[in-house]
Amino acid sequence: MASLSSTFRATAAALLAVAALALAPPAPAAAQESGLVETEVTFRSGDREIGATIIAPEGAQGLPGVVFVHGAGPGPARDKYRANAEAFAEAGIVAMVYDKRGAEDGYSQIDGSIADLADDANAAVEALRERPEANPELVGLHGHSEGAWTVIEAAARSDAAAFVITSGGSGLTPEATQAWMNRSELARQGVDDRLGAPLGERFIAALVADDLFRLAGYDPVPPLTELDRPFLGVFAEFDLNTPSGPTMERYRDALDAGGNANYALRVIPGVDHRMVPTVDGTKGEDYDRDNLAPAYVETVTGWIHGLAAGESSVVVDPIPEAAIEPGPVAAPSWFGTANALFIALGLFAVLFLAYPVTALVRRIARRGPLEATWASRTVAVIGLLLPLLTAGYVGWTLMSGAQMLLGPVVLGRPLPWLVLETAAIVMVLAAVTLGVQWWRRRARLSGGSRLRFTALLTGVALLIPWGAYWGLVL
Repeated sequence: MASLSSTFRATAAALLAVAALALAPPAPAAAQESGLVETEVTFRSGDREIGATIIAPEGAQGLPGVVFVHGAGPGPARDKYRANAEAFAEAGIVAMVYDKRGAEDGYSQIDGSIADLADDANAAVEALRERPEANPELVGLHGHSEGAWTVIEAAARSDAAAFVITSGGSGLTPEATQAWMNRSELARQGVDDRLGAPLGERFIAALVADDLFRLAGYDPVPPLTELDRPFLGVFAEFDLNTPSGPTMERYRDALDAGGNANYALRVIPGVDHRMVPTVDGTKGEDYDRDNLAPAYVETVTGWIHGLAAGESSVVVDPIPEAAIEPGPVAAPSWFGTANALFIALGLFAVLFLAYPVTALVRRIARRGPLEATWASRTVAVIGLLLPLLTAGYVGWTLMSGAQMLLGPVVLGRPLPWLVLETAAIVMVLAAVTLGVQWWRRRARLSGGSRLRFTALLTGVALLIPWGAYWGLVL
């Protein structure tokens, strides 16, 4: 089992890794047409040298500073938050964006360490505090999405950051957040509630069970309870990626329990997870990922300037209701783990490939054809393809956050899933027919024909409960 996990981890990391961008040497500041100045710098975090860009108003000295911390996905991609950094710099705040870890540094789509990410963030804060543009006593962290977990953990590991800001963060564990996102999106698109767990959660549980889900188990509530610095959480009205309402409740309760007397939890109206204007959270034709909502920029930069002026208060906006309440991801039974899934796919391949392989061997040996019927051919073809396509679609649902179902929803099912369900029914009917044909012809069947018919029927017998677990039978 462990070797399967290691092999899968290495293969997936190799396929999903993003090549690291060469670190740029420090460059002199250069004035931009906008009146902002960009400076290329490097700093160290452990044994890593990290490239970064500092954006500040021209002539800046001793201004509040903020380090932007990446959301999900491997680095470097420091420009992902350039629009945020420029908007903050235009508002009189020195901003830094830096290169996130890539696969070569231990971060991929299936692997990562919240401690490593947090240490990088703290090292960035220390680097910005040394710059003359920034006030060393007023440099903080801004973490978006997955970066919210990072900055909360960073504050728990070091007192370098003067304040902490989260944007589109989740108060749940990473796996529970992903499950909520999947199930909410499936429900929003009209998918039958009974498919919520098979399509939205069970593959996550399988990966978590075999330690293949990135950052699984991290809980931001305990470190947030201990946070002794100003905190700002901003949430999107139309966030389809993280549960704004439940997260606000968890943040509020944790901060109150820890006695934090300087925090704000604000809801930005009319924006999506990225703080970009939207009418319902989806990306319309005019969607521009860099078109940050002015309300977001004004809320966050105004709060930072308020800290600089010595302001302190507790502000909590009305908490929005969640259409689907989040919950923990239940640990699967042995047959629901990732290793069990890989073994099942291999077993189905052996059982259903036995049909064409035995025929091929027979033909090569020139011993004449084996017994075959339309039912046996149907079972062999569907049985070989169905498990792979089912696992592939469940995996795709996870990777896309259920936002790309590859077709319309028909009868409460994504169209590809409806096709798979139909194929499963056809396969079962064909298997029943094959069983009848086998019984009637049993006296004249050769050993080879009996072997491959037995393999087909065994495969179907195993595929039925397997398919039921993964939602092919409701």
